[in-house]
Order: sequence, then structure tokens, then C-alpha cells
Amino acid sequence: MNAILVAKTSTNRTIYLHQRLTREQLVHLKANEQFFCPSCGDSLLLKIGTIKIPHFSHKIHSDCATFSESESPAHLYGKTMLHTFFSQKNHHVELEKYFPVIRQRADLLVDRQYAVEFQCSPIPVQQIKSRTDGYRAAGIEPLWLLNTNDSKREGIHFIKLKSYERAFVQQEKGCSFLLSFDPAANRFYYCSSLFFIGGFRWIAKIKSLAAEKQTFPFALPRKLTKIEFEEVFEMAMIERPRFVRSQQFVQNRFQNLFWRACYELRLDAATLPLAIGVPLTGNHLLEGHCIEWQLQALVAKSQGVSMLEFVKSAQVKLGPETTVPNAVQHLERYLEIYRLMEANKEDRKLLLELLYDNYCKNV
Repeated sequence: MNAILVAKTSTNRTIYLHQRLTREQLVHLKANEQFFCPSCGDSLLLKIGTIKIPHFSHKIHSDCATFSESESPAHLYGKTMLHTFFSQKNHHVELEKYFPVIRQRADLLVDRQYAVEFQCSPIPVQQIKSRTDGYRAAGIEPLWLLNTNDSKREGIHFIKLKSYERAFVQQEKGCSFLLSFDPAANRFYYCSSLFFIGGFRWIAKIKSLAAEKQTFPFALPRKLTKIEFEEVFEMAMIERPRFVRSQQFVQNRFQNLFWRACYELRLDAATLPLAIGVPLTGNHLLEGHCIEWQLQALVAKSQGVSMLEFVKSAQVKLGPETTVPNAVQHLERYLEIYRLMEANKEDRKLLLELLYDNYCKNV
């Protein structure tokens, strides 16, 4: 059975089940009011149990399409906490706002122009895109928040992002970040300065912000300091031998991208040049492990192939939403860094300077 946090009364008054309503007030409401779905008009039941937070529910076998999915207690609780957050910041906020023209229901509508979606479960990437496009077609800007229910360690870390989580990465004023919310702790978590390694693996800075210190529009994460970027660099260097070890037992080395590129460049896999497998802000523009496509780019260059020809040949797979010009520009930046390192291949200090300069210019 589905759960709802907003209802209409017989006098057309809107009732929101937010944190400020006491149990006594809810019991009084249940005894003295009739409730109706704001979308389909059917009767609703007010449930005041001990497992889920108080919520409205359609009667059994309701055909209301806008509330067809059942919701977890975490989703319900998160929405009420976010409603409280926006209300305390003096923003106009509506719970479970339905847009009949696009047949979509936002978890929260803020200031009549932002649809806030609090995502607590996996969702197909295509559905994220279609809902985002639907809101924008209605003149509403969507803001996606992921649910997090455990305390994350702050600092620079390896993280894993699933495909649907990757689709929630935001781009604002040069900042790339993933924003999540922990209702129990009432804190926002930022995964920012994202460096794609390969597969589901990224390096990112994790930082939290208590709800009382958060602003809206949401605060943007700060750029990495040079000391923080050095941590990213050292983690990328740790990643290199891990990847090489993962390639040791492939069955056909001649058809393997890594081994074939090492052969064509006459490189020893155990002692790769320092400038292969480096963290760049645009690494997500290309699929595959960064060591693989950086080697492939070097092979193409050695053969006199331009990066435009290389990308158009489909030898390297582009990331989601990546355009050919963006991929070419990123590859050319990488090759320039590699060229500047050729005379000093093992100079870690120089490489760090070049990479941090690249990061600062592109964030």
C-alpha cells in the first residue's frame, strides 16, 4: 500500500504531515476530519503507527497513478526532514506536489521553481533523464538528493558510484559533485572533486554540512587545496600497480587493450612512466580505466593519428553525455602533460605541478 504525506480535507484545506505535528494533534485530526487525495480525489486513511512515520494511504486497490509506488520509511522520513529544512530557511515548500501536465509528482516543490527529489533506491538512468526533462519542460528545475544512512568518513577517499548514482552528479560553476542527505543526522554530504579511475571506482573528497549551516540554493564545494590534490595524486599512484596486477591473468594478451598498447609503445608494464594513469578532472569523459585510454592515446599519437581521428574511430568509448569536441580537448590536454614530462619522466614534483595546474584551470 502506498504512503502519502499530504492530503486535502472536506473543506479543501491542505494537511502536511510534517515534524511539527504532535501525536495528539494527529489523533485529533483523524477523529475529526475526512481526507482526500490531492491528485485523484479518492478518500485517504490517516495512519498513526509505530513502524512507519504517520502517513496517509489510499484505500486498498486504488487506481491513483501518481501514488502507485510504495515508499520506504526512510523516504517518508527524509521528505519530512527536508520539508522542515526548507521551512526553517523561510522558503515556500510543498510536499508531494503533482504536476498534471507532465504527470509527475515531486517529493518537494521549493519556491515554486525547484523540484527536489530524495532518491532512496536504485532507479534506471533513463527514468532519471525522462523525469528531469519533464520538470524542465514545465519550467521547473530538478534537484536530486541521494539518501545516505551511514556516517561517511570525511577527507579524500576511493569511492564507488553505480551507474544511476553517476547520473546524479551535478555541475555548477565548474564544480562537479554528488549531494546526499542523511535524515537521521540531519546532515548533507558532498562527494566533490571527482576523479574517474575506471569501472565504478572514483577518487573524491567527502565533506559534510549540518542542515542548520546549509543554504539554499545549496552551497557549492570548495576547490581542492594543493595539499588535498597531492593526496588524490598519491592515491592514483597506488591504483596503478593494482590495475596492472588485475591484468596479469588475462587469457589473450594480444587482444587486451592494456597489453597490446604496452607492446606497441615498447613499455614494461611493471615500470610504466609516471604520467600514465594520472588523475584529471575530465577522466569521466572517457570510459574504461584511465591507464587504458591514456596508453591508447599515446599509441595513436605515435602513429600520427590526431585525437579527432582517434575519437571518431571509436577505438575509445565516450562516457555518458560526452561530446566528440570535449573528448578531443581532454585527450589533447593529457598528451600535452605527457609531452612536458618526457624529458623528466620520473619527476613526481613536476608532474604534480602540471596536474594541479590542469585541475585549477578546469574547475
